Amino acid sequence: MNAEFDSELRQDFLVEAGELLQRLGEQLVGLEAAPGDGELLNAVFRAFHTVKGGAGFLALEPMVLLCHHAEDLLNEARNGKVVLGAIHMDALLEALDLLNDMMAAVSAEAPLSMPPPALLESLLPGTRPAPVVASIATPAPSALPVADGGAIDDSEFDALLDSMYGSAAPGTVTPAPLPAVPVAAATIDDDEFEALLDALHGKTGQPVAPAAVAETAAPKPAAAPMAAHHAAPAENTVRVDTARLDVLVNHAGELVLVRNRLLSLAARNGSEALVAAANELDRVTDELQTAVMGMRMQPVGRLFQRFPRIVRDLARQLGKEVELVLEGEGTDLDRSLVEALADPLIHLLRNALDHGVEMPHERELAGKPRKGQVCLSASQRGERIVIAVHDDGRGMDPDILRRKAVEKGVIDAVQAARLSEGECYELIFRPGFSTAAAVSDISGRGVGMDVVKTRVAELGGTLRVHSRLGHGSELELTVPLTLAVLRVLMVRVDTRLLALPMCNVEEVFELDDDQDCLLDGRLVARHRGRALPLVNLVGWAGALAAAGRHVAVLHIGHQRLGCLVHEVLGREDVIVKPLGPLFDGVPGIAGATVTGDGRLALVMDLAGLASDAGQLSTSLQLTG
Repeated sequence: MNAEFDSELRQDFLVEAGELLQRLGEQLVGLEAAPGDGELLNAVFRAFHTVKGGAGFLALEPMVLLCHHAEDLLNEARNGKVVLGAIHMDALLEALDLLNDMMAAVSAEAPLSMPPPALLESLLPGTRPAPVVASIATPAPSALPVADGGAIDDSEFDALLDSMYGSAAPGTVTPAPLPAVPVAAATIDDDEFEALLDALHGKTGQPVAPAAVAETAAPKPAAAPMAAHHAAPAENTVRVDTARLDVLVNHAGELVLVRNRLLSLAARNGSEALVAAANELDRVTDELQTAVMGMRMQPVGRLFQRFPRIVRDLARQLGKEVELVLEGEGTDLDRSLVEALADPLIHLLRNALDHGVEMPHERELAGKPRKGQVCLSASQRGERIVIAVHDDGRGMDPDILRRKAVEKGVIDAVQAARLSEGECYELIFRPGFSTAAAVSDISGRGVGMDVVKTRVAELGGTLRVHSRLGHGSELELTVPLTLAVLRVLMVRVDTRLLALPMCNVEEVFELDDDQDCLLDGRLVARHRGRALPLVNLVGWAGALAAAGRHVAVLHIGHQRLGCLVHEVLGREDVIVKPLGPLFDGVPGIAGATVTGDGRLALVMDLAGLASDAGQLSTSLQLTG
């Protein structure tokens, strides 16, 4: 077996088994809540069984042994001999954690250690001996069971693996290259061996004849597996390295810039033929951009799969009964955002369980079910993805939030008295703010929600809080659908062009002469019954002109901010280019882009602008 084939087989195993294990966490938590769900029980059994099969072909004996014990427990549950309880689920979840660790070791080509005997013992439904596993070189080809009908079922395939691979003495095992199939006097090449694997796994789509396995024992080429191999249907999916995909996305973005340039030229002085060609290029570019963006998308369910286990463990730690409901798992999200949102969502879920959902006896006294409910949902609204965490807990008391904020020095009593109910809810995002009575491993240190605010703002997202005392709270997180091509609002500040991400722009209005004033040393505008903090971008941009009178209202994280500009030019799709180390650390700048008329525009980093707004406000002046 050549090294290239072995490496490819190992990589395929890591991808496919990794997907199974990722789903398995959610499935095990669901099985704990519904141990009588036969379909879910079978799905969990098949997952362990499939991982065991792949591990067996790669001679990953510790993984085979661990999956074998998990299979035994699940099989007895399938046969009605065992009712899975909390102890069993703890053992299965611990086995899942260990399997994930083993997968990481296989990926790093590091040695695997045998599973702890205590874990293997905990996976036994009763007192009985552990399965006896033979040496790898022991089996004879005549012992391989094959069903009379051609295909082999689960139990027969399980017996095949047990006869081919087993457990050596406990200790450290290094993942070995794929071993050759132990046949009597035959030598089969890579293609024939791959065909045999496909036949055993049922990948050919055809039943495996009894002779398909037995013929490999004869001292001649394995004709039956080869025939099955050549009869296999062509694959309709291809795995592409993400770096190549990023290059394609970058080129598509460059094409968008060229499209914008041609449309601008055609609109100004182009002939009728040039206008028609530019419009056709516009259509094709839009279709290409949509297709490329679709290749970057992943269902948000891939992100949600990890949370049932987290909620389950945290609820047990807190002594609460909580059900996690997932909605909108099929909603597509840019793959770059999937991992970026993991930590913020963990913080939101922890907050819902720790501060939102009451203890079971408190819920009963309030006339609620003992088991609380937390709903994690995703949906698409235009070009934005909305992810919400809703609980049916105690809700937030604005008066308590005001008092806690004053006690912790976040704001003073005068400022607290002026806060609206909605502004009180947003206090939870202030650094150092916490309503926990005591510090614990979960809360009370005043960190967490401010981290969520910062991370969401960095992604160009927004946060909103809705709460009803006694009924629960909802935190709504909104992020752009993709970060590859950015839709912006082009504005002019003096002679400079600035691009504001459209996902953060709420509205634009013109400032009246008597609409602005100073409040607590900050320049604000009276707008829609609220005080809107204003930022004058003239000084920030290094210009000397008077402040503009147009206001772009931005929602950054949980904050609202008005930017004073001289002119609003309109919307445009752009690709953001970095400006290099010279501009590193400059607040408010995310990069640059080229506009449709060939000019350079700075793309604003609104999170940096919001954090720097306090410094800017001290020098803000309005004239005119």
